[in-house]
Amino acid sequence: MNQITRKLLTRSVVACSCAWVAIAAQAVALGAIKIQSGLGQPLSAEVEVTSLEPDEFARVVARVASPEEYEAAKLAYAPLLRQLRVAAERRKDGTTLLKITSHAPINEPTVDLLVEFNWRGGRLLQRYSVLLDPPK
Repeated sequence: MNQITRKLLTRSVVACSCAWVAIAAQAVALGAIKIQSGLGQPLSAEVEVTSLEPDEFARVVARVASPEEYEAAKLAYAPLLRQLRVAAERRKDGTTLLKITSHAPINEPTVDLLVEFNWRGGRLLQRYSVLLDPPK
């Protein structure tokens, strides 16, 4: 094999490896939001995280996106978003979920929520339109 062929083969292997990493990094996804509270109550919601490798959980960081990220997404950053907390939790079966909570009651019937999820393999922004019904 001559030197030019060897360089081309090396570049092809590197390019394929990079493509595989990019595909693997996009495998993590956030599921639908499940609201467990009503209007006028502290927010309680869950989002399932799919395809997160078990060893990646220790490096997970989840939060409400910054005001700048809201602006970039052409969404209004409501003051009530500052009171929301997002925490990654692991179930006994090994699956991961995000718990979204507030200490104070939420009195807005709709909230545009932009969640930032970071893990070793990448970063994901997910938008949720939260609709809060009056409690039953």
